[in-house]
Amino acid sequence: MLTRMTTTLGIVLTMGLLAGQADAKPDIVTENDVKNCQFLKTVRGSSGYGKKFGSWQPEAKASAEREATQIGASHIVWSDLKPSGAFNGIATAKAYDCGR
Repeated sequence: MLTRMTTTLGIVLTMGLLAGQADAKPDIVTENDVKNCQFLKTVRGSSGYGKKFGSWQPEAKASAEREATQIGASHIVWSDLKPSGAFNGIATAKAYDCGR
């Protein structure tokens, strides 16, 4: 009985650790920090129309970070933050896999 409980506990802990890694936000770094990493793709995030009056950048960055997380990026390098109209904009970053 103790062996089964120990095995079950080990499986649950392992699954929890793996789930935590899958949802980890990528680290924000500079180009110098990703010289030995694999480029995955350019990710873009939008703030959406009229979100957070006057504060579109955090929304757009969060959107781009979610895309980078979905493709398994461990690191991102911001390349452009461009306003689009008065209240929204687009954040662009390069996503990399540097291994964690």
